[in-house]
Amino acid sequence: MANYVTEIDLSISQKVKKEVTNAYLNGTLVDHKGFVWVRRDKLHSILRTTKVNANYYWVNIESKYKINFNNIDYVRGFKVVELLARRIEEDGVGKKGANLEASKFMYDQINTCEVVKLLRLEYNLSVKEERRTLKQRRIRLYKIEADELTGELLIKKSAEFSHIRSASIYRDRCTDIENGLIVNYETHRIITSHEINHEEQLLSLCKEQGWKTDWYDEYKKFYR
Repeated sequence: MANYVTEIDLSISQKVKKEVTNAYLNGTLVDHKGFVWVRRDKLHSILRTTKVNANYYWVNIESKYKINFNNIDYVRGFKVVELLARRIEEDGVGKKGANLEASKFMYDQINTCEVVKLLRLEYNLSVKEERRTLKQRRIRLYKIEADELTGELLIKKSAEFSHIRSASIYRDRCTDIENGLIVNYETHRIITSHEINHEEQLLSLCKEQGWKTDWYDEYKKFYR
């Protein structure tokens, strides 16, 4: 992880400017994916609220958006932006509103800086390359010879790795061979035409089409 924050000149009081700037300088990190992370103990300064309120917000954020790095708790930056946007909408008037908008502006400067964009580009390229290997990796690992949904003979040349949870929506699982099934081209076309985004939708489609459903319980062993 690295820090890519620079001080920004904003029309707010010097006291608030110093507090918010220091919170971002000392309380944000960017990982190799280009994801911004915010320290838990800096949330009150960034959200322009009390430590008690900041802790309440922290507790109510899903654990999958939190990490502990070097014994320090962090939360994904976009969850902090959600809170800032809500506070701006609900209480964004006068000095408080200006301070909240300044805080969000500072975050946006980090989130859209060229270094962070480059990290995201490099990560997305690596993900794209890894996704290309999913089909062959799953076929080799499980010695697949038949369409995993229809049971028909697998036409390996045109077969597809069909994501169970959408690769575009569930980015954290898009390179996992357990988050997909090997199916023939026509099977994949039907899945795509029904705009399937997760396992519950796929299960319903399988029942409708008379396809296999035993994959569902196996899938849930990996993703409960």
